[in-house]
Amino acid sequence: MRVFSEALSPYAKGLKGRETPFLEYVDLSGKGEIRRKIWTREEFWQLSRRAAFVLVRNGLGRGDHFVNGFGRNRVEDLAFRLGAAMVGSIPVTINWQADTLEQMAYKIETSESRLVLHDASFDPERREALRTLFPRIPRYDVERVEEEALLPEPEFCPDLGKGDVRTVIFTSGTTGRPKGVELTYGNYENNAEALGGRLLGLRQEAKASVLVVNPLHHTNSSAVCDCFMRFPSGRVILFSRYGTSYWAVLAEAASRKRDERLFAFTVARHFDFLEQLFQERALPVPEDTLRKAMARVDFVIGSAPVGPTTVQRLEKWTGKIPMVRFGSTETTFQVSGVDLDMPQENRREAFERGWNHLPHSGYFIGRPHPPFTELKVVRAVDRGVPGFMEECGEGEPGYLISRGGSVMKGYLKDEKASTRVLVDGWYLGFRDIGFFLENKADGLRDYYWVERDSALLIRGGANASCEAVASELSRFIHDRYGLAFTEFDLAVVGLRLESEHEDACCVTVELKTPTAEAMRDELQTTFLAEARATVSKGAKPDRLRFGPIPRTFKGSLQIGELKKFWTEAIRGEG
Repeated sequence: MRVFSEALSPYAKGLKGRETPFLEYVDLSGKGEIRRKIWTREEFWQLSRRAAFVLVRNGLGRGDHFVNGFGRNRVEDLAFRLGAAMVGSIPVTINWQADTLEQMAYKIETSESRLVLHDASFDPERREALRTLFPRIPRYDVERVEEEALLPEPEFCPDLGKGDVRTVIFTSGTTGRPKGVELTYGNYENNAEALGGRLLGLRQEAKASVLVVNPLHHTNSSAVCDCFMRFPSGRVILFSRYGTSYWAVLAEAASRKRDERLFAFTVARHFDFLEQLFQERALPVPEDTLRKAMARVDFVIGSAPVGPTTVQRLEKWTGKIPMVRFGSTETTFQVSGVDLDMPQENRREAFERGWNHLPHSGYFIGRPHPPFTELKVVRAVDRGVPGFMEECGEGEPGYLISRGGSVMKGYLKDEKASTRVLVDGWYLGFRDIGFFLENKADGLRDYYWVERDSALLIRGGANASCEAVASELSRFIHDRYGLAFTEFDLAVVGLRLESEHEDACCVTVELKTPTAEAMRDELQTTFLAEARATVSKGAKPDRLRFGPIPRTFKGSLQIGELKKFWTEAIRGEG
């Protein structure tokens, strides 16, 4: 038997020579038509050898980058990722949903990619624009790959190791230019243990299937598919995209063999869509059939907070409390979660403890998976700031940080950014605020997510959630000035103004009705003094301004924009 590289061996063990079904592709790109194709594990291995041949023919070898430029999920995307492991080259993702032409070009330039893969679904105008910008970089249409020759196994890269880069997935770039996250083979091996072995309870020969509908350009589906390649009895049902027919395919999959687990990685919005279909009487299968099918599925939800509405919807459709997970691109997807074997009642109690926690509520994100992942809450994540890397106490909001084998190698060609977020093996760059509560049943810590990015008020050596402070001050306005909560909006940010170490509590109030507007002068005159004398120590306001409060379409506060407004207002004062 041929000996493969350290990096490729787990995939060879899971795929090569196995004639069991592995990958079912569900193409929803046609109008109302569902097209399918199934590959066995051996067939997928051979398809990947053809992809490897294409890479070598185009001059790519160990350490060379290439771009996956698609417009939907494709089996060939996965085949080229495995083919890359055979020859040591490195795939780079394009976000077909959000990347501008400028961002695509930036990714190609930064990674020095030597090949651009595409298919018919990749935006033709952008494809031609990239051809004009990079005329010397060859293109390859992946729809031809099944016609290619097989790369002989003796020509595989023989010494690819766990420390070598497996892929580069760029961050979204919502806080600036996207950064290329370098994830290694060791990262993905660790992720398979945390995600597959711990969260999902997969065993080498235990049958399990997973429905994958999130885009492959995200870390989510990339990590899930990589994990299932390694488990010989795992099967992937890959959708080209989300559509109404997703629920029909799910129902059919659930009606098959009863001796296997069925997982579905989703986001909360998928259940918003489902509820809309139900309200519009547009379900693709009878309601009773879908409910019975969904009861067989273990839904794993991430990417956004899982609150009471989502949990109630899952209970309504499945009769179960969902599994949740937490992580990021920089941590190869999986850091913590609600394990499959956590009893339903324990899940409910853990969720409710977070929702009901005072003075700030939180969304349950489960527990880490030691020794593969660790999670802590600390007071500060910026060097030189008081409280840097100091652990918070129970219930105290702070910054979530993680350590383990899934933490990225670093950002591509950005040592400064890498150094800023990687300290002694810990990843400090989530910028997510959370807290932990001790579970009285077993004494272990349950972790909760509160809010995003710089939403802490740091005062007197302690952290206060801006959301909690805003809630307390809103209650004060309601009680003191008689305004209904619907008549105004209030938001809080912390800014270092008078002190190098402590934040000033900067309050913005948006008056939404004539009644509220009529109170402006009184609020301007009395709010700061009276609130300081009334509210708790951590919520005492320092500054007040009136104006619109920037929020996303989901209602989340845009912290950066609000801080920008405050900075401009303070500059105007001086």
